[in-house]
Amino acid sequence: MQSFRNCVVEDWAAGHTRFGSAPPPRSGLLHLVTPHDLQDLRTALAHGRLPQDFEAKLARLHEGDLIHRNVEQNSRLFYALLLAALECSFTGTNAADRDRLMCVLAYVRKDDDAIPDYRPGGFVDDHQAVRAAATELAPVLHAFKVWRLRHQVPAMWPS
Repeated sequence: MQSFRNCVVEDWAAGHTRFGSAPPPRSGLLHLVTPHDLQDLRTALAHGRLPQDFEAKLARLHEGDLIHRNVEQNSRLFYALLLAALECSFTGTNAADRDRLMCVLAYVRKDDDAIPDYRPGGFVDDHQAVRAAATELAPVLHAFKVWRLRHQVPAMWPS
């Protein structure tokens, strides 16, 4: 017998509607995200982790300049929101918002995107995609930060 959480995780990893299965948006830079990119990321998130290559990329971005750190910090925020939504802990988002965040994460994960990441200024496009999503979804992200401070942060403090 499967628990509710296992069913939700399997549905989400399979791309079923509960957690969004829409094709990637075809506007802006996100048109470069493929259904395979999204499925691979969904599967990793369903296991509660980022793919190793993406985690390593975010660690490298953390050591960079302000643009790099902004991409890293927002990517981690988007991931935390998606994980909380997957676990049905945070309910202040809808499938379209989650799909948008998933597409942005998949875009940031790509090394060979509109401006390849290995080139000088290669993260300008990633920053643009992250900034656009953060601006568009500002109310959702704010609600998530408030929710996280109220529900997750106190559990991290030693008793």
